[in-house]
Amino acid sequence: MVLFFILIIDIGDAMETETCLNDVFITIKDDTLIIEREKGLLSLGTSDLSGGLGMIKSIVIGGLKSPEDSSPSSLDEGQKGPSNFLEGGEALEPAAVTIGSFNIASSVNVTNDKVTALVMYDESIGLPACVTVLVDEDLDEPALLELFKAAVEGKNAALWDLGMINGLSLDLFDSGNYDSILVACTGFGSSKTGEEADVLRSTVGTCVREATEKLLENFGYPRDVLGYMETVGVTVEDLVYAGMQLCVGVDETPELYDTLRKQLLKSLEDINVVSLIMAGIRLEEDYARHRVRGVDVDDDPAYLYSDEVLGMAVANQIAGTKAVFNFKRYDEEKPGIIGVLGPVLDDVFAGLVAGCMSKIFEE
Repeated sequence: MVLFFILIIDIGDAMETETCLNDVFITIKDDTLIIEREKGLLSLGTSDLSGGLGMIKSIVIGGLKSPEDSSPSSLDEGQKGPSNFLEGGEALEPAAVTIGSFNIASSVNVTNDKVTALVMYDESIGLPACVTVLVDEDLDEPALLELFKAAVEGKNAALWDLGMINGLSLDLFDSGNYDSILVACTGFGSSKTGEEADVLRSTVGTCVREATEKLLENFGYPRDVLGYMETVGVTVEDLVYAGMQLCVGVDETPELYDTLRKQLLKSLEDINVVSLIMAGIRLEEDYARHRVRGVDVDDDPAYLYSDEVLGMAVANQIAGTKAVFNFKRYDEEKPGIIGVLGPVLDDVFAGLVAGCMSKIFEE
């Protein structure tokens, strides 16, 4: 059975949440989460202090009040960072310490049998960047390393599932630059082999994946089509500006801008328009990453016209034949944001703008 918990605890209180270990004590003090076990834990992780492999008695996470605080040196005078809790004796030592502006109140905890995964969101980078895994087993070093790898894979799988990793915005390699991942078990023990090892590794990966996905859902993922457009550098306001650049024969009034903006948003509710835009985004990514051997469209070659087919399809879906003719104007002139996009997306968004411009002048 898998248990989900969203942790919303008053500062200074003990955290009432279940984990796979019944002898750990969890508290929050001054924007810092403290997990303690008197008997100690064997841990492997990338903590800022006491990272690597070793025995610890506490895990300390947090310390920065806001995303503007980007490093331990930026702590305000009088603000307690994680290391201060060690100096004050408020956390058992030795401790693995991770410093960041984590949103502790919205953390998600998933427990399944002998594994608990706790995932936190780092507001300074907009990513789930702190993963803590507790395992109710005595393990040897190779087994702990395998579980660490499973935690990394589980987190990246969740980022992939919810569309956060792609070649045009968040790269899989870059997503690991800000990670703090720690796996801790109850102590040294014998190695795990065969089915027992596979089950434990799978459980860790699944718990981290589910906790990360739940956390991201709480922060508005997966994205809507507007969110995906933003990942490739396109906003509705960019499209409004581009559309008005080729508007002739009428006064450019605030009302006209607003009408175009509303039409763009309305058209982006059409599943067919959304499907064509998403197809363009995916195709642009594949071509930009040169994922198809023998295909190179970096220079937007003249023999590539399937991108125009996508653009014309978008325009036609919104306003019919007249929009297809209007598309040619926007495709050739490439006003505003359209002129800086890649060989596929410039035509896709030219079609969106052309279709909406044609639509608002129908009456």
